[in-house]
Amino acid sequence: MGPCTMVSTLDPNDIPHTGKSSLMKSFITFGISSLLILISLAAFLITVEWQEFRRASAAHQSTVKLRLLLLYAEKLSRERGPTNAILGNTDTDDSQLRQTLALARKETDDAYARLCAAVGCNTISNNLTIELNVLATELAQERETINNLATMPLKERGNERISAQIDRMIGFIDKIRPLITALSNDVITSSSAISLLITEARLAATLREYAGQLGSALTLSLSFKRERTLKEQLKLERLKGHIEELHMRLSAHLAVAALPAEIADAKAKMEEEYFVEATAYLDSIEASTNLQTLPSPDTFYKTYVPLMDSILTLRDALLAEAEASTIKAKQDALLALSVVSILMLVFLALTIKKLRIIHQQVVVPMMQASHALRAISAGHYQEISHSNNLPEEIDEVMEGINTLNRQIKVRIGLEQERDELVKTLTLQSSTDFLTGLKNRRGFYEAANIEYARAQRHACESCIMIIDIDHFKTVNDTYGHSAGDWALTFIGGILKDNSRIHDISARHGGEEFICMLGNSNLEEGCLFAEKIRTLIQAAMVDIGPDLRPIKLTVSIGITSSQFQHPPLDMMIEQADRALYMAKNLGRNRVQRFDHSALAATAQYPLL
Repeated sequence: MGPCTMVSTLDPNDIPHTGKSSLMKSFITFGISSLLILISLAAFLITVEWQEFRRASAAHQSTVKLRLLLLYAEKLSRERGPTNAILGNTDTDDSQLRQTLALARKETDDAYARLCAAVGCNTISNNLTIELNVLATELAQERETINNLATMPLKERGNERISAQIDRMIGFIDKIRPLITALSNDVITSSSAISLLITEARLAATLREYAGQLGSALTLSLSFKRERTLKEQLKLERLKGHIEELHMRLSAHLAVAALPAEIADAKAKMEEEYFVEATAYLDSIEASTNLQTLPSPDTFYKTYVPLMDSILTLRDALLAEAEASTIKAKQDALLALSVVSILMLVFLALTIKKLRIIHQQVVVPMMQASHALRAISAGHYQEISHSNNLPEEIDEVMEGINTLNRQIKVRIGLEQERDELVKTLTLQSSTDFLTGLKNRRGFYEAANIEYARAQRHACESCIMIIDIDHFKTVNDTYGHSAGDWALTFIGGILKDNSRIHDISARHGGEEFICMLGNSNLEEGCLFAEKIRTLIQAAMVDIGPDLRPIKLTVSIGITSSQFQHPPLDMMIEQADRALYMAKNLGRNRVQRFDHSALAATAQYPLL
């Protein structure tokens, strides 16, 4: 019991005594009241345990559905491997590739069938089953399109068709992601004890998806034996950034507590097979200067996909641990329900029998119990003081009530800890762990609110995007740890110089974004130039054993001066200005040219 917790006691001397003439009447009245209270207590405890059992059962069912949904998403993602291989193959009649694709599609369909059997696609109509049925229809149409493309010569398929088809297959995962989020929330709502395991499993599943997209991004260059375009290279870098971020987040989550052997082994396997072997394989492909020696898409996926399976091994280990926890919770709840029900019945029977005991040994203690129970129902938890010479059964009743008080207090404390954990996880999900700034998600949440406020009050706002010049060279020359120091430095500059109503965030990789509230374009450019000058003038520490280096940044900036365009369009304008700054030599602030906007009545497509 904490030092600030005050516990009052009920003393037998506080109970009023009646005369002999009213003893039987008081005894009968007290007996009837006690029975009613005990029945209410039994109903309350049984109801509580029954609800706990139902929550545990719901958590187990949701965990099973989540596992099957993640498996379906995995099979869809895995199907992209042979799909990309056949789309990039020069032989339009490769029977082995077609057989591999057919097998992958069958595994996807089998996973869908198991998922449908669990959620009741054919018998239950809800958002989950409706979305799954729509996905199945769209997937069948996309497969037919892929089959038609595969019959064409490679040149007729072309970059655009193949790229569009790859993007559409990737899009299925984006459609499944909200369903995964909804099921994950169901599990966490039913059982907060496994929320961390579910979060870690989702991180592993997302990591596997981005790893698969990284492989898909190489399909066109491997198919046509050509160098990657700037757009393809940028996409690769973005995917690598996502993978690295997820890797660090997952590692941070898994470092919170001691891991079961299965999860620890799965994590070690993932680190070795994917983040060592697969990464080295990808690096060798990117570094290759002889385009004719590049592997075919089929050869690439036969090597790369098995290495990605180590991520799924970790995901499955986490889900297995979560599912085992829900099964145990369900069994414990059922046992508790049975024990409480039996004990309440026994306790009620004993109480009826012991009502015959004389007033001093029964009536006064039972009146104390009545007072205590009424206090519990009112939210006041009082321990009962009683004589040591009471019958054993009555003494157990008193101690049982005291135990109930303590258990209720413990339960309240656990609920408060759970609420604090949810708040902490919510904050972490919107903060970049490296720089302490908001992350992409946190920025969009805050910026949308601020931008709506600015529109209501007709205030002008600016968006600027900052990109570290030659950041890849810093990483390649001094290592990724030095890059982290550089990112932390830039984040510190933004935090130290932002105004209270400005919103600064790490946009991804070496890119930062700021929303300057109540600022016109000229004021925004002055602020951007100030940031650029501060960074250029500083000697940036990149590690304890390395000499400080000079950094420069390129900044693109725009404002809402023209009819308050949507926030996404302003970000796109700032991004275009950033690229112009880089094309003009870097280390400069480039404003977006609004003259094209002023000459038209509608926003242009960016």
